[in-house]
Amino acid sequence: MNNKRLDPKTDTRYTMREEILPNGVLSDLSIKQTERTDSALFTCEATNAFGIDDTSINLIIQEVPEVPYGLRVLDKSGRSVQLSWAAPYDGNSPIKRYLIEYKIARGTWEADIDRVLVPGQQTVAGVFNLRPATTYHLRIVAENEIGTSEPSDTVPIITAEEAPGGPPTAVKVEAEDQHKLKISWKPPERDQWNGEILGYYVGYKLASSDKPYLFETVEFSKEEGKEHHLQVGELKTYTQYSVVVQAFNKVGPGPMSEETRQYTAEGIPEQPPQDTTCTTLTSQTIRVSWVSPPLTAANGIIKGYKVVYGPSDAWYDENTKDTKITSSSETILHGLKKYTNYSMQVLAFTSGGDGVRSAPIHCQTEQDVPEAPSAVKALVMSGDSILVSWKPPEQPNGIVSQYTVYVREDSAEAKDEKPKLTKVPPFQMSFEASELKKKERYEFWVTASTIIGEGQPSKSVSLSPSSRVPAKIASFDDSFSATYKEDVKLPCLAVGIPAPDIQWKVKGVAFQQDDRIRQLPEGSLFIKSVTRQDAGEYSCSVENSFGHDTVTHQLVVHAPPHSPQVSLTSMTTNSITMKLRPHPTDTAPLHGYTVHYKPEFGDWETVQVSNQAQKYTLENLWCGSRYQVYVTGYNGIGTGDPSDILNTRTKGSKPVIPEAGRFIEVSTNSITLHLSAWSDGGCPMIYFVVEHKKKLHTEWNQVSNNVKPGGNFVVLDLDPANWYHLRVTAHNNAGFAVAEYEFATLTVTGGTIAPAREIPDQGANSPIRIFLSNLNLVVPVAAAVLVIIIAVVVICVLRGKNSHQKDDVAYNQSAGGNSTMDKRRPDLRDELGYIAPPNRKLPPVPGSNYNTCDRIKRGHSGSFRSHATWDPRHPRHMYEELSLHPPGIRRIPAHPGSDETVYHRAGMEDEICPYATFHLLGFREEMDPNKAMQFQTFPHQNGHERTHSGTIGPMGPGGVAGNGHIHQRSGSQSMPRANGRYSRVANQNGAANFAPGPEYDDPANCAPEEDQYGSQYGQYGAPYDHYGSRGSVSRRSVGSARNLPLSGSPEPPPPPPRNHDPNSSSFNDSKESNEISEAECDRDQLVNRNYGVNVRANNKDLTTEEMRKLIERNEAGHQNGLTVTPYDTLAV
Repeated sequence: MNNKRLDPKTDTRYTMREEILPNGVLSDLSIKQTERTDSALFTCEATNAFGIDDTSINLIIQEVPEVPYGLRVLDKSGRSVQLSWAAPYDGNSPIKRYLIEYKIARGTWEADIDRVLVPGQQTVAGVFNLRPATTYHLRIVAENEIGTSEPSDTVPIITAEEAPGGPPTAVKVEAEDQHKLKISWKPPERDQWNGEILGYYVGYKLASSDKPYLFETVEFSKEEGKEHHLQVGELKTYTQYSVVVQAFNKVGPGPMSEETRQYTAEGIPEQPPQDTTCTTLTSQTIRVSWVSPPLTAANGIIKGYKVVYGPSDAWYDENTKDTKITSSSETILHGLKKYTNYSMQVLAFTSGGDGVRSAPIHCQTEQDVPEAPSAVKALVMSGDSILVSWKPPEQPNGIVSQYTVYVREDSAEAKDEKPKLTKVPPFQMSFEASELKKKERYEFWVTASTIIGEGQPSKSVSLSPSSRVPAKIASFDDSFSATYKEDVKLPCLAVGIPAPDIQWKVKGVAFQQDDRIRQLPEGSLFIKSVTRQDAGEYSCSVENSFGHDTVTHQLVVHAPPHSPQVSLTSMTTNSITMKLRPHPTDTAPLHGYTVHYKPEFGDWETVQVSNQAQKYTLENLWCGSRYQVYVTGYNGIGTGDPSDILNTRTKGSKPVIPEAGRFIEVSTNSITLHLSAWSDGGCPMIYFVVEHKKKLHTEWNQVSNNVKPGGNFVVLDLDPANWYHLRVTAHNNAGFAVAEYEFATLTVTGGTIAPAREIPDQGANSPIRIFLSNLNLVVPVAAAVLVIIIAVVVICVLRGKNSHQKDDVAYNQSAGGNSTMDKRRPDLRDELGYIAPPNRKLPPVPGSNYNTCDRIKRGHSGSFRSHATWDPRHPRHMYEELSLHPPGIRRIPAHPGSDETVYHRAGMEDEICPYATFHLLGFREEMDPNKAMQFQTFPHQNGHERTHSGTIGPMGPGGVAGNGHIHQRSGSQSMPRANGRYSRVANQNGAANFAPGPEYDDPANCAPEEDQYGSQYGQYGAPYDHYGSRGSVSRRSVGSARNLPLSGSPEPPPPPPRNHDPNSSSFNDSKESNEISEAECDRDQLVNRNYGVNVRANNKDLTTEEMRKLIERNEAGHQNGLTVTPYDTLAV
């Protein structure tokens, strides 16, 4: 090869074969899949012992040209383009020609291609007859003797714009009314736009005028297929106008449309044509005839008639309807679908517009021969059989009675032979041709037949039987329509040996069997009760060892419509207007709406609404009434879901009551009622009910219960000079209103009478009359109330008596000489009913309520030594009597600087009484809840030291009571703390003396109450000086007390309960509270002086003179000469 030895081992495409012959050797060279590089000089050299010889063969490999390159646009205009390119490698064969291929951008190279042939020696050419403002795709192909090259890269171009080449189409002029014309049109044909249409010029003028058109500009709407329109107003009545329309783009306007003439409106016919009938002529023609509407209903000159027709099964879809216009009273509809039921309506139209359509009439076209089956398949089933399957005709044109399957051998010899035919029933879509010759090729085709005859044959298919049977599907790709909730079977009839494996996919996902969707044994997919969600793509795949196949089905589910979108737009007194829109996801044509409505207390009613209605008004409703409204849509499948219920009401209200002066006209024995004085509230009156009675009567007399509104109504047979009550009830649809009036008839002479005297207890609405009229109810209620009151009184008396007996028991108990009061009862505090207030201050206890100095001064029966004190054993805070000897003398402090003590006896009770009974503030809040507070009244012993078996004060050193007459105590009383009013200082005898101190005690320094309660009579029996342990001082010391026999004096009431209000003041707001607080300020000094307590004077103490004046001031005003012992009520 080109003087190089060829080695087949290096290139397996080369194969050398030698064959030894009797007279030599035959050698040949084979090249598989020759390539361009195989073009070379091949030399065969033969050698033997006698010599060498060779021969050469020049091999030239020819191929199709390479792809032309360098394609570019040299020039372009609105209708042509100039191209150039570079010549490619010619494949060892001269290029005969070039093919310039081009198409519109939205087209396909297979169906929309055009070509321009260019001689092979040229590399420049032009393409002409293009459309302006259109995008094209261009490419070039080279061709030689061997074939054509691959196409070059695509070059897109856009031709230049030109003015529109055609006028707008479908120009219509209609009369809106007597002064308006509506002009409508559609864009020019798309291939005549020559660019983007920017708008339209609409010209109009009087048809009889020679003046130029008046043009108005209308903006172009980019919605595909949208009809443009313009309303021209201020025109002359019933006058003919000429109208033209032209489109324009950025280059300029196009041609005008043909002149269209129209009159302004006279009106539209109010009635449809009468006696409409239809007659079927052929399989594609129907005659329709009618009678003109009555002249009285024409409302003008009838210009013609329109016959609107379309298939009945899609009658509610306006896109399926056609319209034929004629001026005669009958017409023949041509070009109809064969064996199809048609619905038709006829209307008359005038220059004012279309009239009312007639009721639909129905006719069906005749049957005809069917079209050919739309598809045919042949599939090998075995070595001697072939399965033929087909699809029904797209237009059966009748009822298919049978299919005919034709079979013949596919050979030249058998072309003239008559094919073998087999007839199969119409429900069978496949046929098995058996007993065929193996390896013989057969041709199959199918026809369909109706009663009219046999239709056209389908396309023929050819196939040979074979023992090798790959998996194939006899079913076809198809689209299935199913009705909502019906069962569907999607076929997948498969053949193959071995039996193929069948797999379904639903919307691209592997099928999962469930109770509703399952695969049948023959491979079909069964769907039970299809829903909207089942719609989509279903694919069936089969496969065996010899092949595989797939079919795809589209399932369309025709379901009832979704709930429509309803909104209220306006209401009047008797109507409700609503806006209707179908659900955006509905695909099946909507046939119409059903509006359901009911008044508040009425029944549901329905009304049918056209599917084209965008608004609907419910009329003749009740005025001022509430309504519920909802809407359902329906189509050929059924009724859809209801919309939400809308609650609304019509406008209007109940009747408005008029004034008596405008409504009633009084006479001697009658009254006239002016019914027009009533305001209806926007709702017409229905009727009135009139009643009357004399003023003092209870029973109403009904005059009429159905007085019609309007005019006047006279009430007769009244007594002259009497007072009457009139009751009128006015009814309308919104409700009723009741009015009551009082009037007096005139006297016989026509005069008026005096106003009636008001007797409250005799009026109809007086309490007594109401009471008497309801005795059946009042008497039981009054009896029940009386029984309850008596029961409450009895219970209170019994409980009070029991409590008094308990108090008497407590007061009649006598304490032994050596007994002490027990304060260890844990429930005593609960019995006291004590509730700690938010502050420490207790309201003052009025001294007049206790058996203290005030009682003594009033001359209370009993000994002066029998005085009340509090008994801790009594649950109601009562006081018992303790008899104590009054002090013999009274000490008066000496003059400053003197050590003498002045004694004075008379008038002491007057000095002490204001202070003898006092309440100890600020201490009870801190008492132990489990211990009780006890008060006793002790006399100050005025220097006399006496011994008692029951000693209350603390003992001195060695168990001896302290010196002096100062009683130490750890119990509770009103005492100052560290900042108290008095300070205690020790005298020379070790006894405590008191001197004035700071103003008042600080509540923060108060000792806990449990210490106070547990001081004297605690469970351990040992006194505990709490205040001494904290460095606090007592207000004063008290001498030892004796356990004395109780007095028989009446028990005093308990102290009043404490104020529980957290916002109350620390002190009682009354005057008495202030006086007691002030009394406490002076009391201790007076007691200390009067009872011989030595006071150590200091710079801050009161002088003797000041104290003397204070005592004298307290003694002034005493008029009795009783000598009493002052007592303190102390908490111990």
